[in-house]
Amino acid sequence: MTTRPVSVLAVVLLGCALFVGHISAQTGDKPEEFSAIFANISNVGAVGAAPLTIKISRWTGDEEDDKLMSVLREKGTEALVRELQDTKAVGSIGTPQELPYDLRYARQLRTEKGGRRIILMTDRPMAFAERVSGSVSRDYPLTWIELRLDAEGRGDGSVSIAARLRLVGDVLGIENLANQPARLNEVRKVK
Repeated sequence: MTTRPVSVLAVVLLGCALFVGHISAQTGDKPEEFSAIFANISNVGAVGAAPLTIKISRWTGDEEDDKLMSVLREKGTEALVRELQDTKAVGSIGTPQELPYDLRYARQLRTEKGGRRIILMTDRPMAFAERVSGSVSRDYPLTWIELRLDAEGRGDGSVSIAARLRLVGDVLGIENLANQPARLNEVRKVK
């Protein structure tokens, strides 16, 4: 049996408050679109760079966020994935060569200098062979995306292609199967 290195990507704390569940009210349902260059040199997923489009059609509301985070806290990542699969899509992510994939969670936090920190999450697409195999990757069923934008809507971000979460009290831990997250470069708000 071979083992793969698993890095703990982050313990997500924003200031002294947990990002999920403690954010000021989300903005209206005005759709937004972002472009980025996806660059991956990790040991998970296709290596290389490609243009990426992220569309947000709605934000995850406070009540929905509270429900999802309660499921994660009490029942774990697998239960959260099942709950996410039953939620209405909040947008999509995709490259020009492929059909977009639905995003299931979108929250944002305004930063001190007028920028934003956006967290996106979805269940990770898995092929049938991966689902039925004994691969360790099955234990990382989420994709976690973070965008960091300035006041003009430009910035960067990261993507944990295969992740699992743990929520203990007000501390959210993100465990990434990859040796490093993929990068999102040249992120900018298109509309």
